[in-house]
Amino acid sequence: MSVEQRLITRGAQDDIRARTSSLGQAVFQVPLYLNQEKLYHARRPHRKSRGGCITCKKRRVKCDEGKPTCTKCQKYGASCSYSTTSSGKGSRTDVASSTQKPDDITFSFPLSDLATRIEQVLNLDTGTNTSLVERNAVYPVSMVAFQHFIKCSTETVANPGLRAVMRSDMIRVSFTSPYLMYTIIAVGVLHLNRVSPGNKTRQFAETYFWQRAIKLYQAALTSNVTPKNVDSLLSTCMFMGLTSLCPEDIKPTDSWVLSDKSDAMNWLCLQSGLRCIITLAKPYLDSSIWASTFQHAHEDEVQFLEHVVKQGREGLDPDLADLCGIDESTTAKTNSYYEPLALLAALFQLEKNFKNSAKCAEFMGKLSNDFLALLRRRDPPALLILAQWMGLMCTLSQWQPWIFGRLVTECIAICMYLEHDPDPRISRLLEFPASACGYSSRDVSHSI
Repeated sequence: MSVEQRLITRGAQDDIRARTSSLGQAVFQVPLYLNQEKLYHARRPHRKSRGGCITCKKRRVKCDEGKPTCTKCQKYGASCSYSTTSSGKGSRTDVASSTQKPDDITFSFPLSDLATRIEQVLNLDTGTNTSLVERNAVYPVSMVAFQHFIKCSTETVANPGLRAVMRSDMIRVSFTSPYLMYTIIAVGVLHLNRVSPGNKTRQFAETYFWQRAIKLYQAALTSNVTPKNVDSLLSTCMFMGLTSLCPEDIKPTDSWVLSDKSDAMNWLCLQSGLRCIITLAKPYLDSSIWASTFQHAHEDEVQFLEHVVKQGREGLDPDLADLCGIDESTTAKTNSYYEPLALLAALFQLEKNFKNSAKCAEFMGKLSNDFLALLRRRDPPALLILAQWMGLMCTLSQWQPWIFGRLVTECIAICMYLEHDPDPRISRLLEFPASACGYSSRDVSHSI
């Protein structure tokens, strides 16, 4: 059965919880590596060094006893200490000084040493033991999630440039930034929990790591953006909206459209966060790890926007254009509906593939504050535009399976809210998103 056939089913209102629960486990459609004990290169055996530094002794490698930092520690970017009073776990000062940008060989550490480095970075925040270990597991959840993020979660990123930076430079930056490290681990745990649910330790870990990531990230935002923190802020921001897009259990009545919860629409507002951070970070973008990738993405975006209409009704659905008050002289400056509607029309023309599915997903990050305000007021034309986009994303779910986390449910909520509207144009415009998300009602598709 195809994705479209699986989506277009009857009675979705009755079984939405069951469907999003099972299909939501495919938030990231990539292989699991849960039984792989070592993800990094194995360490060759070395003779012990009797007078070497404590770090080399712990790693059982020969130390050249260079001071103040031996060659091995310099090579691996590790904390080098000859102090006999050191606990071996590294003080806050030691860890901060040892996490200068390491080269790729950092990730040739045995897992036990890498796990220690991760815990050291996390302890820069709390100063306490943050280890959470599953029953019968060798390594802590943080280590397992960190591995999973690099090996599996990044595989879902359609842009190869973004994917490459996430696996290299961003990981290196995380060893200097507790809130980025917490975020990476939280994403890895979230991914694991969605593809393999029911693990109580990991469920607790997901909540804990997201709480720490959000709290530290919010604190970091109160300071100015500088060359030192620009990469951490940008990297963290890219993932901050993920937890709200992939909730474990959500039903249509949880949507802001059908509830009075003041924070129910925050998931959508969060998606424009990167745009704000990029604006603040503009003076330092040229030196950022993301500079080249952002530049290529910008060039691709400019090329795409050339095909987006700038004025009038050409290419727009006539009924939706009428509902939005758009005539031949309308532009984005004169009408808050125009930009998202014109952009949506261009997205519908794209060939359906992995790369373009990611471009379609970017729609939610481009919504203006004025349009978001219309959505918050449950404005019917604005809701219809959003529902059309959600329907489009449902048809792209084989490449973007995270849509089962929230978008399917939110789309159903919009259909439920608008289905009894007496305007026949609204009923017709609901047909596509309703069928795409699996919602079926005699009132949605009645004859006009």
